[in-house]
Amino acid sequence: MFTLFILGIVLFVFKLVLFAVRAAWGITKVLVFIIGIPLMLLALFLTGLVTLAVPLLVISLLAAFIGPALKGK
Repeated sequence: MFTLFILGIVLFVFKLVLFAVRAAWGITKVLVFIIGIPLMLLALFLTGLVTLAVPLLVISLLAAFIGPALKGK
């Protein structure tokens, strides 16, 4: 009985750790795509690297609009 209890606790902790990792990864993706990439493009534009900023902007826009369509959402 005690062994089953310990096994249950270990499995519960494992599931909670997986949930926490998935949640942290989701929050990180949101922060990078909503805050990080626009700030990077703005910084490139303001520092005079327009030749680098414009292609990255086009690639970002294509990924934002075509990516979900390819996934089927």
